[in-house]
Amino acid sequence: MDITKSQLSISHLKMICQLERCETVKEAAQALFITQPALTNRIREAERRLNTSLFYRRGRKIIMSNAGKRLLQSAKKILEELARAEHDISRLTDGIEQVLRIGLPHYASFQWLPKLIEGFNHQHPTIELEISSEAANQPLHALFNHDVDIAMISTASADLEIDEKNFKTHCLNQDELVACLSTQHKYANKTYLTAHDFIDETYVTNSTVPEKDREYELFFKPESVIPKKVLQVGFNDAIVELVKANLGVSIFSRNQLKRLSYDSDIKLIPLGEHGLTLYWHLVYANQQLIAEPAESVIAILQK
Repeated sequence: MDITKSQLSISHLKMICQLERCETVKEAAQALFITQPALTNRIREAERRLNTSLFYRRGRKIIMSNAGKRLLQSAKKILEELARAEHDISRLTDGIEQVLRIGLPHYASFQWLPKLIEGFNHQHPTIELEISSEAANQPLHALFNHDVDIAMISTASADLEIDEKNFKTHCLNQDELVACLSTQHKYANKTYLTAHDFIDETYVTNSTVPEKDREYELFFKPESVIPKKVLQVGFNDAIVELVKANLGVSIFSRNQLKRLSYDSDIKLIPLGEHGLTLYWHLVYANQQLIAEPAESVIAILQK
């Protein structure tokens, strides 16, 4: 594929992204700060260059065709990458030669973050370490899509199978998933909890989307158990407060709980008779510009 023969410009990509958000051409034109005839001509120009219809009309509304949806998918990625490149280049004027992005899951603990940034800045003053919030739900997926350079993930195995040609991985430490419940809860004195103990409970979590190698896949799914009610709360501290008030139960990793303000009102109980062990890994692209500073990140974290 010869990318020099592309038929479309950035204005066409911005056009289709804006049209997705608007119901009419008039609304999209106003958002793009151009006239309605100018936007209509831009649509026709794109369709002429691609020799296909990108939209069809239903009354005053415009509906995206399958071809338009396919273009939209790529347009979003291209514009996101362009914005990222512009941001990185703007940092170069401040003496930064490289931006290194780390994707972290939202269930990670962060008490180590200040020391990491301080130590990394001392060792690599021309590299800016950026924590990406866009990769919170699926940091490994973001790494494979090149949205981040480094991903921190937890798995149930100390050995992480990965494409060794394009990526490297390092196991940082061992962790454990534990049940988190009020000392007033009926199960507070149990030695351990099984998945079936959660059947009639209100389970409080920060994500209702099942995540790989976390409690759903490792604990609930093997026993075909789903808690009676799942309450999504976007903040871990809020989850702890609800658990303290005995309004639900939750599951955290021990490392994650170290930074949360839980006290004697909270009881931590192992999951299963032998506990549920997790391993934290750092995965990074196997490229010289990334591998060298990534190894510095690993060394600092291990300290």
